Amino acid sequence: MITTHLRTAISCNLVLAGITWAAGAATDHHRVRGGIPNSQYYFRENRVGNQYLFFLGNSVLAGTGLREQGLRYSSQMVNALKTHFPQAALIETRHMQPGGSWFGLYRCSRGQAVFGEVICSGHLAVLDFAADDRHADIGEVQTSMEGLVRQITLYRATHSRILVYTLTPEMLDSYRVGQVPEYIRVCERIADHYGIPSLNLAKAAADRILAGEISFEEFSADGIQPTDAGARIYADAVAAFVDDLMAAFPIPEKPRPYVLPEPLFPGTDDRGRIVAYEDPQVKLSGAWTPGQASPIGPFRHVLVSQGPGAALALRFTGSEVGLLDVAAGDGADLEYSVDGGAFRSLAAARDAAGPSMRPVSLGKGLERDSEHELVLKVASTGTARLGGILLNGTIPDAYAGMSILDRIDAVYAAMDPLAYTPPPGRFANIPRTMKTLREGGELRLVLLGDSIMGNTSSSAFDLLLMRHYPKCRIAKIASLRSSTGCTYYQEDNRVEDYVLKHNPDLVLIGGISNRGDAEAVRSVIRQVRARKPETEFLLLTPVFGAARSEHIRTYTREIDTTTKNFRHDLSNVAAEEGCAFFDMTGPWWAYIQESGKTYGWFMGDAVHANARGCQIIGRLLEIWFAE
Repeated sequence: MITTHLRTAISCNLVLAGITWAAGAATDHHRVRGGIPNSQYYFRENRVGNQYLFFLGNSVLAGTGLREQGLRYSSQMVNALKTHFPQAALIETRHMQPGGSWFGLYRCSRGQAVFGEVICSGHLAVLDFAADDRHADIGEVQTSMEGLVRQITLYRATHSRILVYTLTPEMLDSYRVGQVPEYIRVCERIADHYGIPSLNLAKAAADRILAGEISFEEFSADGIQPTDAGARIYADAVAAFVDDLMAAFPIPEKPRPYVLPEPLFPGTDDRGRIVAYEDPQVKLSGAWTPGQASPIGPFRHVLVSQGPGAALALRFTGSEVGLLDVAAGDGADLEYSVDGGAFRSLAAARDAAGPSMRPVSLGKGLERDSEHELVLKVASTGTARLGGILLNGTIPDAYAGMSILDRIDAVYAAMDPLAYTPPPGRFANIPRTMKTLREGGELRLVLLGDSIMGNTSSSAFDLLLMRHYPKCRIAKIASLRSSTGCTYYQEDNRVEDYVLKHNPDLVLIGGISNRGDAEAVRSVIRQVRARKPETEFLLLTPVFGAARSEHIRTYTREIDTTTKNFRHDLSNVAAEEGCAFFDMTGPWWAYIQESGKTYGWFMGDAVHANARGCQIIGRLLEIWFAE
């Protein structure tokens, strides 16, 4: 059945482009190729909470200049997908950046300790770099785009990808003389090679402009950002594209991993990453201060030096190395050397209109399989603020060969130790749990909640407890759903799938997604105990989350019992239902406040903990459970 959007697109294409269109065939404005069947599976199943669509690319994604922000093509794509999957929690995430696809290769491949952005936050990556790549060397574009596509697949083999091309003046000039723009030719070769759908919004707009239906000035005020009228042209093309994507392939019974062919271009290197400046392989000397607040996003924290002489060195294997820092009016000049060569100057961008992110290459075309060394020095007065090292290559894993327990001990050894005294009598409502810990046997422990409870699981606190209680074997089961709390788990007998089927002895309920609803937590407790009355519970107050979260904005060291708040309500539920209770919020935020580091030093992204943050959680639980 052909939708209204599709009929409109068919009519437009036939009249303006003079092409013959048939259901399921490619059009002048898009190619379906291998489609996005894996994304369709995840959207249909909707089992992991919010489904994030990761849009990465240029400023067109920001919707700058649009009076109606909902006309952004990214928003239109999400809305079109929602018509096919109305039950799916589809969320649009947009990541704009300088540096085009070259910097994209570094920024979004593996998740960054500095940025915290990870491609795997969703199941669909939409790449749009046309505007920012318009003046880039086409040879660099082709290897960057191909490397980026490969990295997305290497990170998660079931991740679907879409390439999008938005209109630039150079593209319009090419279409005006009947030529396909060089940028699109290169990207289409990549899309063909990897079977990736592509959406040519540039052609959709150019056809309308060249047909005289709209002038280029009416389409875009600056030649790049569409006006509302221009965005409506994009919206029509998006709707037709999504309809064809959905019709192209049946939804599979399970996701099928994509198998990467050999690279299309000989120069492609798919190992781009940002090496965190605090990585043990980055050797610092001189007066550096890590973990400091950044004047700009998306840095979570920066490495700061306020005078000449501070230096760093990194040995690596790879084809390119660079720097990611903050350009600001009070910046310091730097100098650098690659492979022992003469030092070269890198001036601070002191005339910048305001602080900004500066990605810069310091060495290209290096022998990719050989070892190299970068040395970087602060060369003048001023403030140097470093975010990370750009590397298309590899460095040794400082924790290679270590057990999980040794690894988390190494992470914690580099942190200030926690000073926390747990309250007496805290074990009163978990006698069976404590008996098993002390005397031995298996303790089946279920973690119920959201991705913050995933951080709790990642802390490996169970290994710490087994070290403290060597007779006990803990079977830890993380029963989680992204952005989900007990308001969800209490409905439709979900406690069966998420709790009871795991036959728990102890259930830990926590996270930041309970929506302040302590009564929903009570409901889950009662439902579980109605069928397994011996189950014990430990209720945890929130940790981590965005800085605007309620438990951070209204933080008090001790629970505020004079006003209604979730920490107080949860403590009441614990007392009334006979559950153990740990107000983790209090000592967790106190530790961060007193650390001398910015909150981002402990964060993997804007919401979740990194390895250091996970150790705050794990060590607090270790102390709480210790005799």
